[in-house]
Amino acid sequence: MSGEISELYASDSGLIPASQFGPIERGLLAAHAAGQTGSQLHFCRLAPCVAIGRHQVQEREARQPYCDENGIDVFRRPTAGGALYLDPGQQCFSLVVPQAVLGSNMAERLARAASLVASGLRALGVDTSFKAPNDLQIEGRQKIASVFLAEQGSSALVFGSIIVELDLKSAMQALLVPTEKLTVTGLEHAKERMTSLAAVLGHVPAAADVNAALTQGIAEGLRLQIQNGLSTAVSTPGAGLTAPDEVPWDISGNRFETKDKVEGATLRLLLGVDEAGRVDAARLSTDGHFAPDTALIDLARLMTGAQATELVGLSRQWFDGHRFDSAGFVAGDVVRLIERAVSKIGMQSWLGLSTEQASGLMLAGTGNDPAQALEKASVMLVPYCAKPNWCKWRHTIDCVECGECEVGDAYTMARDRNMEVITITNFEHLADTLEKMKDAGVESYVGMCCGEFFLKRHHAFRNS
Repeated sequence: MSGEISELYASDSGLIPASQFGPIERGLLAAHAAGQTGSQLHFCRLAPCVAIGRHQVQEREARQPYCDENGIDVFRRPTAGGALYLDPGQQCFSLVVPQAVLGSNMAERLARAASLVASGLRALGVDTSFKAPNDLQIEGRQKIASVFLAEQGSSALVFGSIIVELDLKSAMQALLVPTEKLTVTGLEHAKERMTSLAAVLGHVPAAADVNAALTQGIAEGLRLQIQNGLSTAVSTPGAGLTAPDEVPWDISGNRFETKDKVEGATLRLLLGVDEAGRVDAARLSTDGHFAPDTALIDLARLMTGAQATELVGLSRQWFDGHRFDSAGFVAGDVVRLIERAVSKIGMQSWLGLSTEQASGLMLAGTGNDPAQALEKASVMLVPYCAKPNWCKWRHTIDCVECGECEVGDAYTMARDRNMEVITITNFEHLADTLEKMKDAGVESYVGMCCGEFFLKRHHAFRNS
């Protein structure tokens, strides 16, 4: 097998603060990439913290005031992927091996890493299935483990977290999720999507047993001999991993955000355009995986200084001329995101939108022209939660247009334009309404919702 290895050095740091975790992982990867160490498997459990994915925007992922008040560290980990709340109830590991033993591309390597974890969990009596790009689930619906990647040279770092005991409330409070998820109902719904070894097994397995099962699963899967301890001391942070882009994620002045959700990733673009139509700020962010790790930074730098009207062509040319390996999304998704951002510039001047309002403009489906979508729109959808709590019509599909809130204004505007307007009362109602609209041949519609709901339910919007 290409990249074949013979020994795996296993070690366990026990419970450590988050401040030690990043340097340990960077050091392990850098040392392996430099040929200074053999393949490593390092276990640890972390004090409560939020681990931001390498290519994410910290301001969009952590509820910083809550974390500060409760002594929860927020840090950027070396691996890509989404933000995680970690605490002593989760078993973490870092596996450093040659890339080739895991697969020929990032998607293969993530799937292979997940299969190694699945083997270890199976030894504990827990059967899982893989959900691309990087999760393991129980019965195809509840997440119990995740794997994440970073690469340097020909070396791969796999970071994995297994939920042994689940503190869901703390996780929801520390991560920047919609506040309705913090309600009793919201937490109950979240429990339907996550679980733990303790819940599945009926008891809390000992850390030594979890580590032993994972070590055995990984060693057998890669045909390695287990050795205890690090193959050589790693005490300094490693070099070679790209630092996050320095452009602040600030929606003010001339800067606005565009976001999209695809099958396995969320994509964000911050764009600033001056009065002459020239880009003076650009930053791309994602919870997806990609290589080389500088790709989206390099593309954003290319965009800076260009005319906004040139961005779509520039991005296509850049991807055509550069290697881009990704998992969870593809180059075309980034190009579409840029195209949608450019289309907002015309909307800003046409409708007089502020940068905050432009950031709230979201496009679903295959179209990239919001002006055309507005011209063809024949239906307006309004979420029930936009109506005041005291409104007796809040959970009905209609509105009496009493003039006491903006929903009534929306109803009036829609009817003035001969648009059908419907209040959506829950997700099932949304799905049913979108299906009926599709069957009726509705070409375009407008609606309102929070950004998190748009990203979470992107399948429903995209397929309508």
